[in-house]
Amino acid sequence: MGAEPLPNLRCPLCGGANGCVPARSGRFDAPCWCRDATFSAALLARVPEPLRDVACVCAACAAAAAPRAAAS
Repeated sequence: MGAEPLPNLRCPLCGGANGCVPARSGRFDAPCWCRDATFSAALLARVPEPLRDVACVCAACAAAAAPRAAAS
């Protein structure tokens, strides 16, 4: 991981705004909604390879995947 967050402000799954505070602020210590979110392995596997570990999934995509993860 680099010293600063990358400025990727779009969700790699839906293309909508991901609400990534570190990407906007340029600081990893900035508080963000994702710190309390759960991202299943199945959800993260849907992220296109070039965007893995460089773009954040949005809250809507994370929430939409949560019922599926709980049912698995």
